[in-house]
This record gives sequence, structure tokens and C-alpha cells, in this order.
Amino acid sequence: MTEDRTEGKQRMDGMIDTATEAEADPDRHRMEEAILATVARYRLDAEGLLQACAGLSWSRQDFGAIAAALGKSIVDGVPADEVIIRDKLTAAGAEVKAEVLAGILDGSKVKAVAVAEAYVRTLEGQDRFRRADEMVLDLKAAVEKAKAEGGDVDAAVGGLLKTVFDLAHKKKLVREYLPEGTDAFGFLDTLATRRLDGRPWLGLDCGFHHLNEVLNGLTEGLFILAGAPSTGKTTLAKQIADHVAAVEKVAVLFWSFEQSKEELRIKSLARLASVDSRAIWKGRADADTWAKVVKADEEYRKGGWTLTIIEAGRDDTLDRIRAAAVVAKHKAGDKAVLLVLDYLQIIPAGKDAPDTLREKVGWHLSELRRLARDLKSPVLVISSENREAYKGNKPPTLAALKESGGIEYTADGVICLWRDKDESVRLTRSYNRLTVRVEAYVLKNRNGELAKVKLDFTPAWALFTEGDRQPLGWSAALGE
Repeated sequence: MTEDRTEGKQRMDGMIDTATEAEADPDRHRMEEAILATVARYRLDAEGLLQACAGLSWSRQDFGAIAAALGKSIVDGVPADEVIIRDKLTAAGAEVKAEVLAGILDGSKVKAVAVAEAYVRTLEGQDRFRRADEMVLDLKAAVEKAKAEGGDVDAAVGGLLKTVFDLAHKKKLVREYLPEGTDAFGFLDTLATRRLDGRPWLGLDCGFHHLNEVLNGLTEGLFILAGAPSTGKTTLAKQIADHVAAVEKVAVLFWSFEQSKEELRIKSLARLASVDSRAIWKGRADADTWAKVVKADEEYRKGGWTLTIIEAGRDDTLDRIRAAAVVAKHKAGDKAVLLVLDYLQIIPAGKDAPDTLREKVGWHLSELRRLARDLKSPVLVISSENREAYKGNKPPTLAALKESGGIEYTADGVICLWRDKDESVRLTRSYNRLTVRVEAYVLKNRNGELAKVKLDFTPAWALFTEGDRQPLGWSAALGE
């Protein structure tokens, strides 16, 4: 049998040398017959060919059944003679006419493997164009439905973008299901480039060394920033957004469902100028203070070219957020972007969202994680905790998120801010400002360690600075 395989491979190699794609037969049926005949003839030497055509939409049901039977015979290591293939067809409940099977197995339609591979590429192209035509009809129906239902144009566009992505996957216009032997080719080069690119972290630099070390930067995925009231969630998120925009020079979109642009800008100016935000807001800054604010404004606007603040309202559903994010990523040359949403529980629900608040939050989480995956970018979402979590002045656990729609299961990373009430009594006072200790508990980290990172929070300056970090065990994260 080994000699037969060797002889067959030699014949095949000789035929490949003289094969050209110009020989590809334009008749789909004849091309499909040639592919099957070639697989039957060359067996294991054509195993890759059979795998390559596994995604084809066979024009006839009997051709698909024969392809499956040939594949089974290869796996079983048995010859592809008519009796064995017929037995496998019968076992599968497939009906194939005797003359059809005989015509494929008699050798009259065998081509060189290179020619058969060209046939596969041709048929695959035809299938993709056909599916694309079908997708256009589906999209037209979606447009007509959106017109009939009325509503916001941006939301309709966001819905269409989502529909395009869904249909592209459903109709296999997006290739994602390659075998590892093919898909992993070149992966080591990617790792080598990552190793030598000089960046200390894989993801975007969030501006805090220890958080970057723990999270490996802000990588692709959904990150939840939770905490009790007055722990500085929005302030920290804005500081991170400013840093990413200024240092990484990537598009940052900050959707604020509570605070205005003015409030968020004043936070940044106070932090950069090291002045009390209340003096800026009230218009009571003296000359020296105002000079610091003017200088801070120059620094802020340098990073502002890639930072966009959206005063979000009831129409800013996830459809609109997706549409804006896709446009931003396209303008950025397909680089990673950072999305920040403040905050999860009040994001307006689209028409497809469930009815109850808990179910809506869970639905939003799933959609946001999917958005992060589609954009290959980080999505940072601020979330509230359940009230029971911060009544007892105990360090946070994932139980603090139990009433928040499955955050602990869906998110790639969960960071809970905690301010010890007893520790807050001993405040640090200098330069007429108060600084309190806030600890960032990384309670979930899909790709790294769990840790507690100490932060010093100066509310008047809207400023967080970083202390040290300590490892955190699973038992502590789970509250056991």
C-alpha cells in the first residue's frame, strides 16, 4: 500500500508541475465531479483538498453525500472503491444513483490536485458572491423595516452595521473557521514582534503602572469599573481616558450619561493644573490659579485631538454607540480605540433589549463584550454596586455585582474601588487639600493575576496617584 501511495504521489507531482489554473472548468457540476474524483484517486495525498472544499455549498445533495463518504473512508483508512463508498452512503441514509457514483470513481474525471484546488477556489468565490447577493437583499429588507418603524436615523444605521456583521458571519463571508494548521501559520512571528516591539504591556497604557502590570494594559475586551458612591469612578475613568488619548494617540470616545462636558473638562483642568476644581467651576480663581488653568488647558487640548466626549441621552443606545465606534476605528486606520461608558445601569435600551432592568443590563454586557471583540479594542464601563456591598465597610468581592446582570461572568476584567470608612477618618491634609486612600481591587482578570492596587485620591484636584500593589487570592475575590 505504501508503494501505491508513493507511486500515486509521484504521478501527482508530475501532474502538478504541468497544471495551470487556466484549465479550471467553468461548469460547476463538472468542477465538483472533478474535485470528488481527484480526492477519490489520490486519497491521503488529497486530504488537504477535501478539507479545503468542506465549506463549499455543493450544487447537488448527492455530491455532498459522496464528499462526506470519501472523507469517512480516508479517516477509516479504507479504499475508495464503489462497494465501500456505497456502504457508507447507505449507512448515512443518502441516496446516490449508481451511475453518478460510478462516474466519479471510474477515474475519467480525475484532474491534477493543483487543478482541483483551482476549482475549489473558483467555486468558493462563486459561493461567496451568491451569499453576498443574498445579503444585499436581506439588508434591503432591514432598511425597509427600519423605514416602516421610523425612529432615529443613527440608531437605524447602528442596527444595519450590526446586521451586516451578523449576516457576514452567517453567510460565511467572514472567514473565521480555519483549521489550526493553517490559521496558526505565522502566529509565532506575531509573538516575536510583540516581544521585540519595546512596549512593556500588550494593551493601551492606562497611566497607572501597577494596573498596567496586572491587566497587561487595556487589552481587547470588556472591563468593568465598579464602586460605591464617592469612590471616584468617573474621575478615574476620565483620567485614564485623558492619558490614553494623550500618550497612545488613539481614538477615545467617552459617553457620559450623567455628567456634562463642562464637569468632565473641569476635572481634567483641575488635575493638570493642581488646583481646586470648585475654584474653576465657580469662576473664583485668582490670577496665579488662573494662569495654571490656562497652561493646563494647552496641555489638555494637545491630547484632545483624539478624545471625544459625548453628552449621552435617551437616544444613545448601543446601536448608536456601535455606529460611532466603527466610524472612529475606520478613521483611525483600523487601530485600537478606547470606549468609556458612564454608566452601565442607565444606558438606554434599544428595541431589541429585554424588559426587566436586570435582563437589560445582562443584554448590554453581552453586546458590549461583542463590540469589544469586533473592534479588537478595550471597552471600559462604569458600574454601580448593589447597596448591601458597601453597607458593612468590608472590602469588595464579586458578590457586590450579583444584582448587576451577570457582570462577574461576562466581563474580561472587573475592578472595584473601595474606600475604607475608618481609614477615611485619617485624611492627609496638605496645601489645603484632602487626600484619601482608595483601593482598586482587580477581582476578575481573564488573562492575568488578581491584585489590590493602592490609590491616593484627591477629590478637589480630581487626581488619582498610585501606591503599591498586593496579590489577591481567589478566595478573597469570592468573599470566602
